[in-house]
Amino acid sequence: MQQAFHAGGRRPWRPDLHLHTTASDGVLSAQELILRAHAHRLNIIAVTDHDTLLGLEDAAQAAQDQGIIFIPGVEVSTAGSDEVHVLAYFVHKNMARLDALLSSFRQDKDERCLKCLKRLNELGMPLTLDDLQIPQGVAGGRPLIARAMVRKGYAASVPDAFEHFLAAGRPAYIDRKRVDTGEVIAMLCAEGAVPVLAHPGLLPYQGEELREKLKHWVSCGLMGIEAYHPEHDTDTCLYWERFARSNWLLVTGGSDFHDGSPPHGEMGHVLPLWSTADQDVHDLLQKGGMAV
Repeated sequence: MQQAFHAGGRRPWRPDLHLHTTASDGVLSAQELILRAHAHRLNIIAVTDHDTLLGLEDAAQAAQDQGIIFIPGVEVSTAGSDEVHVLAYFVHKNMARLDALLSSFRQDKDERCLKCLKRLNELGMPLTLDDLQIPQGVAGGRPLIARAMVRKGYAASVPDAFEHFLAAGRPAYIDRKRVDTGEVIAMLCAEGAVPVLAHPGLLPYQGEELREKLKHWVSCGLMGIEAYHPEHDTDTCLYWERFARSNWLLVTGGSDFHDGSPPHGEMGHVLPLWSTADQDVHDLLQKGGMAV
C-alpha cells in the first residue's frame, strides 16, 4: 500500500483529483502529465481518464519517481446523452465488473466513432481513422475527431467543433450506450471503489428532478461530490460543498485537465478557492483505505 506520509508527519496536500491523459482525451502521456503536476507543485493527484484504466500503471510509476502520491481513478460516463459522469477512485484492473463495463464502453465508442465519421463525410467533411491520430490501444472519440476537424480546417477550434457538429443534438452526434447511474455507483461500491459525482454544476437536471436523482444516487452508495471544478463559479463551488457536507459526503476537486485550456483548467486551478483541500484529501484517503 502506498504511504501518504513523510517522516516528519503528514504534509499539507496540494491535490488535483481530476486529470486526463492520452489514454482517453488528454494531450499528455502519463509521464508528461506527472512531470507537469510536479512542476505545479502538486503532491497528490488522481488520473481519471474517461472509461479506461489504460494509463494508470504508467502514471503510478511516474508519480512514484517524482514523489507524488497517486490515486488510481476513472471517469465513468453514464446516462447516455445526459452526460452524467462518476469519478471512481482507488480502482484497479482486477475489478471484474468494472472491467466488463469499460470493455463494453470501448466497443460502443469504436462503433460510434465510425458512425460519426460517416456522418461528417455526408456533411462534406471527410475524415478517416488515420486522420484522428489515435494513440495505440485507445478508442477513438469525439475529442480526437474534433482535433482532426481543426487540423483539416473544418472547425476553428475544438469547442467550435463540438458546438456546431459533435455535441448532443448537433448533426454529427451519435448517442452513447446508456447505463443507469445508480447501478454504476452501486457496482463501484461493491468493487471497493469510492464513487464521486463529477462536476455536478453541469448536470442537465434541475429542481425536483435533480433532488430526486441525488437522493437516489446517495442511496445507491454515492460517497462524494466534486464541488471544486473549473466550470463551477464560486457560488456553485460553495453550494455543492455545503450539499456534500450536509449529506455526510466527501468533498473533492480537480482541474479536469486535458490540455490546460478552457473550459477545463490548468493543473491546480481550483486550489485558491478550495480552502479545505488538505482535510478533504485526508478524508478521501481514509475512505479509500490508503495509509495517512
